[in-house]
Amino acid sequence: MFGGRRVAVVMPARDEAEHIAAAIDSIPEWVDAVVVIDDGSIDGTGEVARANERPGSPLLVLRTNGIGVGGAISTGYRMLHDLVDADLLPHGDWAAVVMAGDGQMDSEDMPTLLRGLEQVPFVKGNRFSHPEGLGRMPFRRRLGSRILSLLTGLATGQKVQDPQCGYTAVRLDAVRHWDWVHEWSGYGYPNWWLLKLAERSIPFKEVPVRSVYRNEQSGIRVRRFLPKISALLFAGLWRRGIGWYILRRKDGRGNKASIATSSAISCSWFSSWVALAGIPLVATASIFVALGAVAVAITGFSIARILDKTEVQRRLNPN
Repeated sequence: MFGGRRVAVVMPARDEAEHIAAAIDSIPEWVDAVVVIDDGSIDGTGEVARANERPGSPLLVLRTNGIGVGGAISTGYRMLHDLVDADLLPHGDWAAVVMAGDGQMDSEDMPTLLRGLEQVPFVKGNRFSHPEGLGRMPFRRRLGSRILSLLTGLATGQKVQDPQCGYTAVRLDAVRHWDWVHEWSGYGYPNWWLLKLAERSIPFKEVPVRSVYRNEQSGIRVRRFLPKISALLFAGLWRRGIGWYILRRKDGRGNKASIATSSAISCSWFSSWVALAGIPLVATASIFVALGAVAVAITGFSIARILDKTEVQRRLNPN
């Protein structure tokens, strides 16, 4: 246990036979259970994991058939719920920590993640805020993370420095009530989580963690991954905006935007898009009119952004 809370590690792994033993060995002794999701490996990852039993706490290995890292993690959560409900694991206040099977997550940072659960139900790592966080992260990965941090911040209305970090901790009882957890199975699940948390005004926080880069081969291809996740974030931005400000739906905490806020944000947002769309039409007629349209668009987007951030904070801090 850690601070009166039971702790389980969910470890998604695919073709990590070279690294998974070290990843399991790095898990602190006070962790109560480890669930390894062997997601379609062809190199014996599951067998290597089973050979590294932990004294004093169960290590469970579940084989899945290439459902993706997001699907593997949600399967791990579901398995923990089933084990607790069946009295195969003790009842109580559980936290689930995600550690990848490639060993890129430093177990010494786990207490920092878990302490964050005292304030919020979901905590994620932030490699950019740790003095040694980036390590040997490839330049293209750093650049892609920076771009996605900006887009995630726009989509969620909150500051997110490292949206792609998958080192997370969550209160297991909270996951039971989040029906969206199982809706995204592949890469990009950290962005999906942040979008859904933001839509429902569920607070989260980032804490400094160190990332360990050695000779692992990532399955992410930046050229395909970046456009795909950018599109996901853009769609999430529109979905939250329409839900909050056009339809004025209540979020997960019962909050609803005022008519004044909804009107101001909607008008500034849509007028900006109209101005942006009109730039090609007026550019050939007058450069000054085109520059004016650019100014209108920038001003409108800025106003919408400021008002949205204010609304986000109001919902997160109702008192």
